[in-house]
Amino acid sequence: MANPIKQLQLILIVAISMIILTNAYALRYEEKPNITAYIAGSNYLDRDDQIINIVVYNSAERKKVHYFDEEESSFFSQNENMLFTAYNVEIELLDNEYIKVRTPVQSIPALQPFQPVNLMFFVKVLDNASAGEYKLNLRVKFDIIYDLSYLDMYIPRLIPVKKTVQNGNETVEYEYVSKVEKYKIKYKTIEYIIPLTVYIKEKDVRIEIVNFTTENMIGKGKGKITVKIRNIGEKIAKNAYLILETPFKRKSAISGLKYMKMVPSSVSAQVLAGQQMPASAAVMTSQTVSSTAISTAISQTSYYIGDLEPNETVNATFYVNVDTKDEGVYPFKVKAIYLDEYGNVKESNEVSFGVYVARAPDFIVKSVKSTVFVNSKGTLEVLFTPTVDLKDVSVYLRTEQPISALSAEYYVGDVKANREYTAVFKIKSSKEAKPVEYPAELIFKYKSLNEYFESDPVRIGIKVHPKMRFEVHTSSPPKIEAGKEGIVTFIIKNTGNFTIRDATARLTIVDPFSSTDDTAYIGTLRPNESAVIRFKLKVDLDATPKVYGLNLEVKYRDPEDEWVVSEPIKVAVEVTKPKIPYGLMAIALVIIAVIGAIVYRRYRR
Repeated sequence: MANPIKQLQLILIVAISMIILTNAYALRYEEKPNITAYIAGSNYLDRDDQIINIVVYNSAERKKVHYFDEEESSFFSQNENMLFTAYNVEIELLDNEYIKVRTPVQSIPALQPFQPVNLMFFVKVLDNASAGEYKLNLRVKFDIIYDLSYLDMYIPRLIPVKKTVQNGNETVEYEYVSKVEKYKIKYKTIEYIIPLTVYIKEKDVRIEIVNFTTENMIGKGKGKITVKIRNIGEKIAKNAYLILETPFKRKSAISGLKYMKMVPSSVSAQVLAGQQMPASAAVMTSQTVSSTAISTAISQTSYYIGDLEPNETVNATFYVNVDTKDEGVYPFKVKAIYLDEYGNVKESNEVSFGVYVARAPDFIVKSVKSTVFVNSKGTLEVLFTPTVDLKDVSVYLRTEQPISALSAEYYVGDVKANREYTAVFKIKSSKEAKPVEYPAELIFKYKSLNEYFESDPVRIGIKVHPKMRFEVHTSSPPKIEAGKEGIVTFIIKNTGNFTIRDATARLTIVDPFSSTDDTAYIGTLRPNESAVIRFKLKVDLDATPKVYGLNLEVKYRDPEDEWVVSEPIKVAVEVTKPKIPYGLMAIALVIIAVIGAIVYRRYRR
């Protein structure tokens, strides 16, 4: 029986020999495919979303190749680049604690030597990452050719490759050419990690709102917003300005305690350069620095805060013209404009916040009372109620012809919500006015903080009353005998709507009348009240007996203590024939009789 130890030794010798023999005839080559990677461009990252460009390339280089047999040699000799190509390449950038990769695994079907490929990876740098050096692992996985395990070739053919003529004899040279019909290659998978170094930069200036307060944020008014902000970045904001963006019109707000004034560009150049500036000036202008940021600072609300250190908090107060009528929560934004460590103008992030705005003040007109008459002056009384407490309220009246405002403003003063107030105006209607209601507008002006604002116009109607009218009554027209002087009496009645004072009536005297007293005093006459008026008239002797019409006017003081003359009123006066004087006729007859008797006596003699 053979010695077991010797048998084992024999088996080991055979196995080792087979391994050596196999390796001796296996496909071997130096500088196998090997993928290398590096970051193209800057490897310094800011917070938030970033892009990392990574270049990968295959560094394999042909140095020495050992083929197992002639078939393998003939197959690869014409396609030797296959041996140095990496196949099915997978490139994956792995997360770490502070950098999250958003790009999935990227694939390259084949990567030939020295043909770099640029890959783009989107990453997010978390806000809580500290500035400093970080490692990112790049996982690389690919296949390389390990062996030609199967090869099937077509039957070789002789192909003429050269033809020569020697001494008239033709000589043809051939070579065998065979083509591959089928083949099978074994691959080996390689996977490893490439560490890449990145640096997270110090946080740029970033602001957050710690809190904010508001005052008097009422529509169509002026409000106050105080914002407390903190620099949560890791850099200093030099010569910083806070910019408040409002949802209202441009230049609708003014900065607060350190308000911005437009000053010469030379001053703003000093500010940006960090030089000392006048105490009254804190402004940037677009003439100094050609920057969108600076132009924005001018056109919007700006508040100078100086140097803002990391983790430092400051308060900024802004006064805002609230150019809206509607109640609601409106979006505001605040950001900083500053100089970085290199003197470049930069903008911080924008921070949004919502501000509640109360509805604009309303003025409810409850009644409008007019005492104006056609072609006269009068009073307009407006009873109104405000919906909110307001200061320094004035009411303005806006009219158009035939109504004019003699006093267009009425000062009310401070008012309380839901209380009633009266505004009084002096107005006048022209003679072209009709007894109708004419449109007008009321505008309410009030003080909000230190500025005055106006409400939207409130339309009202002004009623114009008919002109004052009088009626003259007599049972019959008064009579005057031609050639005589007499008293005519009339009863005049106030048919208007108001009391007249200091009234007098006057007759317009025309032929055949004359008068030494054509005016009659009336005094005070209330509506529907009557008075007796008398005039002394004289009629020409040759006046034609008939009824004559005369014009009567009344002059009086109206409720506004203005003198007014009424429209002419027609009154009738009858002229009668002169009466025969019977006494004189008797005397004449006696005289005639005496004369007749005397003549008769003389005749008889």
